[in-house]
Amino acid sequence: MLREGLQTRFQEMARALRQVVGRAPRGEYVLWSLFLGLACVFLWSAFSGPQGAVGFLKLRGSLRQLEAENRGLLLQNQALEKEVYLLRNSPAYMEKVAREEYGYTHEGEKVYTFSDADPAAGEKATEEEIGEKVPTPP
Repeated sequence: MLREGLQTRFQEMARALRQVVGRAPRGEYVLWSLFLGLACVFLWSAFSGPQGAVGFLKLRGSLRQLEAENRGLLLQNQALEKEVYLLRNSPAYMEKVAREEYGYTHEGEKVYTFSDADPAAGEKATEEEIGEKVPTPP
């Protein structure tokens, strides 16, 4: 008798609990499980692979590096364009380049070349340091 009383009491409590909480039908559990599974697949694909968040961060780093390289090349290109313009349109600049880079001189000019050798220490400049033959004293 005690056992039957406890069993009926337990059944009444279970009915009351189902009314308060409500029991979801089985189809609703399936839908929630499917939703969670799809969410997990979406999150995994969003953060992995070449088109995920990690791949995106790598591409963004590469983009910044290429933009910096591009800025440097643009500045270099502008400097070269300026030099081309000066070489084509400025006789003074053309003469400066010819004198400095190619050693051109006007007729009758003398060129003196100084080396870093210390004459007080008795060191003599070599042909490699001067860039031309060193005349031998008589």
